[in-house]
Amino acid sequence: MNNQLWIACLLGTAAGLVVGQLVFNSPFVGILVGLGLGALVGAALGPRRE
Repeated sequence: MNNQLWIACLLGTAAGLVVGQLVFNSPFVGILVGLGLGALVGAALGPRRE
């Protein structure tokens, strides 16, 4: 895994924890959503192979 993917996953998880607690009143749901979104963003920012 590349560094962008790790960083985006960690930031997404942290943001998802906060949003999940505030919106869904369940940090576990927020962590899953944040991790998924972080993985998508990290994969999009990853190095391109040509």
